[in-house]
Amino acid sequence: MRRRVALLSLLSLLSLIVALVVAPVGATAAPVTKTVGARTSAVTSSSLGNFKPTFVGPAATGCVSAGCSLLTGPFPSPSTDSVSSSPSHIAADPAAEAASHHPHAMPLPVFPRSSGSDPAPPTVSCQPLGPGCDSISTSPGGAAGVNGLNAVDSGTLSTNVLLPRDIEPPDQGLCAGNGYVVEDNNIGEILVFNRALQRKSAVISLDTLMGLTSKGFSSGGDISCTYDYNNGGHWFFTQFVSTNPESSGGAFTGCFAGAAGACLEGIAVTKGSSPFGPYNVYFAHADYNPAEPGYPYLLNDFAKISTTRDAFLLFYDEFPLNPAVAPGIGGGFFNGSQEFAFNKRALELGMPATLSNGKPNPFFTVAIENMGLVPTPDGTCASDNVHHLPSITCWYQTIPAQAPDPTQYDNSRGGSGFMLSSLDFYGNGDNRFAVFDWTGLANLNSVGCSTCSGIRFGGQLFSNVQAYYGEGFLGAQKTGPIPLGDECGPAGLSVAVGSTPAPASCPEGGIATNGDGFTQVSQAQSQIWGAVSTEVDQTYTSESTPEVHQAAAYWVVGTGTFDRSRVFSLTSQGYVSPAHEDLEFPAMAAEGYSFQDGGNGGAIMDFTLSGNGGPTGADNGGFYPSTAFGRVSARSGGLLGSVVNVADLGQSPQDGFTEYQFYPTNLVRPRWGDYNNAIFLPGSGGQIYFATEYIQSPNCLPPAFTLTLATCGGTRDGLANWGTSVNSVVP
Repeated sequence: MRRRVALLSLLSLLSLIVALVVAPVGATAAPVTKTVGARTSAVTSSSLGNFKPTFVGPAATGCVSAGCSLLTGPFPSPSTDSVSSSPSHIAADPAAEAASHHPHAMPLPVFPRSSGSDPAPPTVSCQPLGPGCDSISTSPGGAAGVNGLNAVDSGTLSTNVLLPRDIEPPDQGLCAGNGYVVEDNNIGEILVFNRALQRKSAVISLDTLMGLTSKGFSSGGDISCTYDYNNGGHWFFTQFVSTNPESSGGAFTGCFAGAAGACLEGIAVTKGSSPFGPYNVYFAHADYNPAEPGYPYLLNDFAKISTTRDAFLLFYDEFPLNPAVAPGIGGGFFNGSQEFAFNKRALELGMPATLSNGKPNPFFTVAIENMGLVPTPDGTCASDNVHHLPSITCWYQTIPAQAPDPTQYDNSRGGSGFMLSSLDFYGNGDNRFAVFDWTGLANLNSVGCSTCSGIRFGGQLFSNVQAYYGEGFLGAQKTGPIPLGDECGPAGLSVAVGSTPAPASCPEGGIATNGDGFTQVSQAQSQIWGAVSTEVDQTYTSESTPEVHQAAAYWVVGTGTFDRSRVFSLTSQGYVSPAHEDLEFPAMAAEGYSFQDGGNGGAIMDFTLSGNGGPTGADNGGFYPSTAFGRVSARSGGLLGSVVNVADLGQSPQDGFTEYQFYPTNLVRPRWGDYNNAIFLPGSGGQIYFATEYIQSPNCLPPAFTLTLATCGGTRDGLANWGTSVNSVVP
């Protein structure tokens, strides 16, 4: 059996493993033959229903109970234009530094799903070369890029006061507009570039940007950002915020540790079109509704954002962090996806959520859909159809689609917004995905939400699409120097088992893939673009058995038919699988059609490329984690030319603490950035900007390597060597 890993570790607070078996998968509508890429499949489509939102009204109310408030703010925060970032601590005593090391792994983004035997994954033919198997070119394919943030930038931030300072995974966001490109990263920092990817800032902490320190709050990561062109242009930055200070342990002793009422979502909105601010900062309270199961210990996990003409869309998955005291829906440990549509104009104008008289501002409105109350084809969040247990068949990772600029918004049906979600509830793979829609969002502009009865939330199920299966199996990486792995014992990472002492050294590990949920969704060309990780079997006529690799499955969904008849169409689908190698965390972005923007209708998928060359030792033993991409079109059914281009070649193996922590018991798995990002920038000559995690620098060996911050000439930290890259390319 292939290695299986758990998909949730809320810092060892929830040790919830549910043994499940295969659930029936089926369609509810008559098959419709559609041409999908280069092959024909019987894809069925059916409605998931059309609902009134769970709540509509002023954002400072946000629930049906009295005395609760979803949103507070704004809290003004000054410009960061003059902020500089410099290392505030470089350990002089390696032994003392090593003795204090208890690095922090962020919570995982989804709940545990497990099955008995592994299903057969999708198959692609690599010999002879067929659809879905792709050759690898070390040419950048026209992409140009620079190094972004790295472990040293994060570990030496002056606001990162809690030792040790290393965080994994380095989740990575990217946004672009008004001539700027901005990368953000865990546990909460940004880096500003111009359109030519020249640095225009030092590393700026989100503690500083959001004014958290003065409020006694702390950054919790899971960052996102976007640029909106409306109302003069505004930047949005979001992240977990914990209501205790960094000096007391931050989110790791507050929000993530299940402290009551401690979890917020920080939303910083610039007052103008500069990413440096100044900002208005709002806080959305995860525990805004006393009637919500799991209150007051709710976690707003894996939040993602986007904008429409009328709304700022915010999604997160909701976890009750203390289910023994306050269980979730049906008595479980997961409440499903939560979707919020805030009045975008109110945020961008800096309107107060609450008036001076203490009453909610009637001009600041919100619509909420608690998807934990929306049935799935396999049951409800309270009880699945097979085992009649809670927390299994809940909608999860229902990611809003981000349009690059107002020309790509869908303004039909009173203003629409779209989301994608996969359906592998039982961890056995699936051949379905769902598209959800907000309609009537213009009604958010009515005073007191007086016409918000016109807002609807709906969904459509696509069945019998290409299969996907990925429960977090590790992508391989090329063998290389791992100085931290060689010292995992002295670093305090390995553990004793019975009478066997803790190993002094640990073996090289793999790259995490998390699972087969969507992590980023894009909207352009009247299409919705999204991809998930999947395991594939690559077949070769010269090999007796298939090679098992990590790959991507993607879909392109047409919105033109939705505009006309409220039914989405499947435009294309395909697999992306580098021959003999693996990929992690695919993201997609497409250009607009506007000639004045330099767009030609192209699109890309970007991802981390890694691998060990498979059983034949291809590619000179594979790839260290690298930044890679491929070109697609709305109807290509796979990569154009079946070519993966390496934009930034990784320099060494991932050698961070989560590769080795608790070895050999394997109680936690390695962490890699939980999402990559890509975005089209209008007016840039057709450039799509994309960002992934990769290993920037070669790993040095002792004595140059020490268990300290900024070791190896400042290229890495002793406990982490992650890095990122930011690139642009014309598709």
